Amino acid sequence: MSGEGEGFLSRWSRRKRAVVEGRAPEEPALPAEALPEAVPEAAPAPEDDFDLSGLPPVESLTIESDFTAFLHRKVPLELRAAALRRAWSLDPAIRDFIGPADYAWDFNAPDGVPGFALELGGDAMKLLSHSLGLDAPAPKPEAEPQDETLAVAEATAPALPPEPPSLAIAEAAPEPEAAPEPPALRPRRHGSALPV
Repeated sequence: MSGEGEGFLSRWSRRKRAVVEGRAPEEPALPAEALPEAVPEAAPAPEDDFDLSGLPPVESLTIESDFTAFLHRKVPLELRAAALRRAWSLDPAIRDFIGPADYAWDFNAPDGVPGFALELGGDAMKLLSHSLGLDAPAPKPEAEPQDETLAVAEATAPALPPEPPSLAIAEAAPEPEAAPEPPALRPRRHGSALPV
């Protein structure tokens, strides 16, 4: 777009001066090969031939039914919602779901809340003890063979004389400082409220 030797700022300055002088800014012509070719318009998408009468009645749907036909874009929202409501009511995992309700369980009973108990049951206790290494047998300490030269050296080593007791000079205990005198009580100059 810009001249080969012309940078962005010089091109911007040239265009700005042209506008101030009242003449149209000069645009370099694009080479013919750089012009985009005319793109042919895409043919309109063929309309889907979707027949609502081909859908089964919502009341006849079962858990094995295929609900994907009800998700087509031409199905009215009310019919789609009714089909999805039917699918959710047929699935026991969704239909019978009881979420964590604050007042639905007995928190005072040890097993009153599902998933929470005072004792770990079954495989959880085994898994925990295995992960902490509590189920592994304790290794037995093996007697280390002593080297004969080490045993002979210990036997022939001269006994060192015992160290004399250290003679530490006891320091005199510091004399306790006199306690500071309590401040003199000054008479009140205002208010009649007494501290409690």
